[in-house]
Parts: sequence; C-alpha cells; structure tokens
Amino acid sequence: MSFLISRLCFIGLIATLAACQSESVADKTWTHSDQGLFTASLSNDASLALVASTEGPAKLINTLSNKTLHQWQHTDANDGIIATAISANKKFAITAEKNSLALWQIDNGKIIGLWDFPNITDLAISFDGKRALIAMENNQAYYFDLYHGKIIRTFNHTGVVNSVALSKNGQFALTGGNDHHAKLWSLKTGELTQQWSHSFKIYKVALSDDGKYAMSNASLGKTRLWDTQTGDQLSELPMRYMTVTAGVFSPDSNSLLTGRPNQRIDLWDVKSGQLMRTWLPKKHMLWRPKTAAIIALGFSKKGHYFLSESSSGSAHQWSLSNK
Repeated sequence: MSFLISRLCFIGLIATLAACQSESVADKTWTHSDQGLFTASLSNDASLALVASTEGPAKLINTLSNKTLHQWQHTDANDGIIATAISANKKFAITAEKNSLALWQIDNGKIIGLWDFPNITDLAISFDGKRALIAMENNQAYYFDLYHGKIIRTFNHTGVVNSVALSKNGQFALTGGNDHHAKLWSLKTGELTQQWSHSFKIYKVALSDDGKYAMSNASLGKTRLWDTQTGDQLSELPMRYMTVTAGVFSPDSNSLLTGRPNQRIDLWDVKSGQLMRTWLPKKHMLWRPKTAAIIALGFSKKGHYFLSESSSGSAHQWSLSNK
C-alpha cells in the first residue's frame, strides 16, 4: 500500500461528495491504531490485516479474532513502515521502510530476508510469496526473487512509479507512474503487453485475480477499467475528480471495490462501470481524523462481506447482502 496516500487526506473537495450519501452501519468495527495508520494491506480472503502507524512496528492482525499475531520492525533506525503486502496463500508477508524490504514467515513471525532498496513507494507480493513487485522513485519497478535475493525483471517508466499490482495467476504485473501511464507487463517474458494513458499521474492500479481485468486511476482524474487481453477499455467510472486510495476486484472479477480519501467505499460493475452500492461510515466513527482515507479493502473468501482499513486506525466489516 503506497505511502502516497497520506498526501491525499487533506483534499476538501472530495469530502464534500460525502454530504450527498447515506451513512452506513458496519457489521463490526475495530480500532487497529489509536495514532492512525500510514499503510495497511489485507490478505486475499480478508482474514489477515497487516497495518502500520507512522511510527513503530507493523502489526499482523487476525481479523476474525482481532488479535495481533506478530509485530515486525526490520531496521534499528525504525524509519516507519511505508508499504505492506500479504501473500494469497497466507504463508508470507513483506514490509518496506523507505530504503529497505523485509520478508516474514507468517506462522512463526520470523524474518526470512532483508534487502536494501532506496526510495520504495509501493509493494505487491506473488500468490506463493516467492516474489515481490517493488515500485521505486527511480522510475522503475523491480520483479524480485525473494528466495534468491535477485532482480528478475525491471519495468521502466519515465516518472516515479507510484502503484503496482500482480495478478494472482502469476501472468501479469501492472505498474502506474507519474508519466501518466499504466503499463501491463508479462511476467513470463518481461515484455510490455499493454499501455494505457491518462491526463494526470497514475495514483492507483489493481488487477483481478485471474488477470483478465485491470484498473487504473489518475490522481484527481479518471478511473478506467481495461481488458488485459485486448487492451480495450471496458468502462470509465462515472465520477469526476475521483482519487482512488484503495481498489480490489471481487473473487469472481465481476465487480470492483474502491475507497476514497473521505472514507467512502463504492462497489462498481466492471463491464458497465455502473455504481452498484456505496458505504460511508457514520459520523461518530470519523473522530480520528475527519479526513481519514480508505487505505485497504478486501473481500471475504466467499464474497459475502468485505473489510476496510482507514488511515484513522479504524477497521470495519461490511455486508454485501441487499438487506
């Protein structure tokens, strides 16, 4: 989850959109940090959360019991965890400080590897936890072998890479940068297979588990959904000036959840771009701080509910039923 999220929490004009929306009641609510969160990620089935405040270690939390399983800090300097990711098989996790990357074993909490990488901006991890995609300020993203400690592929932009994603089927990497481009890469060959342009810098990208669909969002710009095979645009979400601070496709790839800097969560139909449903926490949940952003979203294994993490330090469980 990119450290750039913190820069968006001041956006007033996005917050004004919330006034027109009905407040929602979460099924469950937890506090994962009294100080607020800088970054967060959820496992593929939302049963684990990996969160970090602006100072201190990252915490791995079992969301079913709300118990902290491990606390991780990988440098003595403790510069703060700025990005996290959990492998879909729930065996491994990665955390990044500004200039270092660490791999952790989830069952016993032990560190497996630690590497120096200057100016990391975002992270993604493969399904089996063997490889990572690392976004950098040096205009590159690295596909990195976590077991052998070597760079397998380098994906180039002409601006800072802000957001990265990996398809769970191991076929694609998606990168988005300040050069206004989202780029889809073949992990097998390293070749650029698709490239999509926006009018502003790319802030957030996402891939469906099956690798069929991609999302690209431009900061305060358009959010578009793409067919990764043909490169065709499937839809453009009908909302102006929408910055997406979190985005995840449903397990069946038919819908997309997006989070915003004002804690609003939207559910979209992928192929039509139609808004299907919106959730917004009640005002009494927004005491810390009022401009908290949604920084992580995750569907449950069967897709009956989803979890959200916000920069205020609050986590919520939301029902997807139409009751």
